[in-house]
Amino acid sequence: MSHPLIWPMLVHMSMTILILFWLAYSRVSRIAKQGMAEIRKKGFPVHVTNASDNFKNQFEVPVIFYALSILIIMAGTATQTIVLAAWVFVIGRIIHAFIQLTKNIIFPWRFLIFLITVLALIVMLVAFGLQQAAL
Repeated sequence: MSHPLIWPMLVHMSMTILILFWLAYSRVSRIAKQGMAEIRKKGFPVHVTNASDNFKNQFEVPVIFYALSILIIMAGTATQTIVLAAWVFVIGRIIHAFIQLTKNIIFPWRFLIFLITVLALIVMLVAFGLQQAAL
């Protein structure tokens, strides 16, 4: 039996793995180009640091998404509102990652997308809380 929140979770997990591969490629290719001694002196360039920061971001707010999704799955139900909010969260995280891994325009774009994803998470939380309170 499949639950409708499994796919958003799998998509986000897949994105996180892709970011990890991108980060590894970025670091290894830069080390091969400059050498480790040079990297130690000057550090990695901005695009590699952005990839590292983005990978770390996938273990901050998304942890709440995973925990909440697992609670909802364990409860055995999910409203259309919860599933839609989960997809908004995941699509927003993909857009957020794309922005951070490319031009990294924080204001207004990355910050706006971040707010949308947090609001989607709040919608999931409130909808699930109301659903549980009604039981």
